[in-house]
Amino acid sequence: MSFALYASKIQSEVLAQRDGAARAYRDYPDSNLYFCMVDLAQSSNYRIANGPELGYIRGESFFTSVVAATRPYASVRVFKEIGDAVIMCCPEMRPLLEVGLLLSQVARQLAFVAGDQSYPFAIRLGIEFGVAKRLDRRHEDYLGECVDRLARIMSIRSERTNFLLGEQAFDLNRKLLMEYASLCTPSGPLQLGLPEGKRLQEQVIYRELLPQLGPLPEFNDFFVAWKK
Repeated sequence: MSFALYASKIQSEVLAQRDGAARAYRDYPDSNLYFCMVDLAQSSNYRIANGPELGYIRGESFFTSVVAATRPYASVRVFKEIGDAVIMCCPEMRPLLEVGLLLSQVARQLAFVAGDQSYPFAIRLGIEFGVAKRLDRRHEDYLGECVDRLARIMSIRSERTNFLLGEQAFDLNRKLLMEYASLCTPSGPLQLGLPEGKRLQEQVIYRELLPQLGPLPEFNDFFVAWKK
């Protein structure tokens, strides 16, 4: 069998699948969800500098923290792992905000307890809201402009915070964010500049959640999942 025939067989399979994929996409239901991406910062550089074994240990510390932080929240679903990053979704903002705040604090504590120049433990987070289609794949996955916006937001490197919030998620949760003002304060609107946002049809607006690290007021709505 020739090389060209191998390629032709694959091409035929792709073309046969395309029509079915178009029909399937139209049939997938739309979901209004909040999406959160959490990334272990500098993971590739760490592995290059310290070797794959230490990189693996550091990565497992990250994934353990994600599992532990999300476990009490039944509505939060971690549906994708990409290298040293995870994507999760939830129909509400509050659980994802609390998970993000908890993970940020855990990262700070780990960096203080176990951190040195050879173990820089830091994470980056982003949350956005929008309509997405749940895809019928072997593993749960979603496709939508809000997911694309979140990916763009996660490309931003802020010197002031590790926690970024898409404008749609912010706009729907202004009052909610005021409840957590002792832990984080949103910045004014910021615009994702070119070249990061140039391929999107709409301009990407986001907010920085600036850490306050003050005492948390004892409101019943705070971290309810941990009190059960």
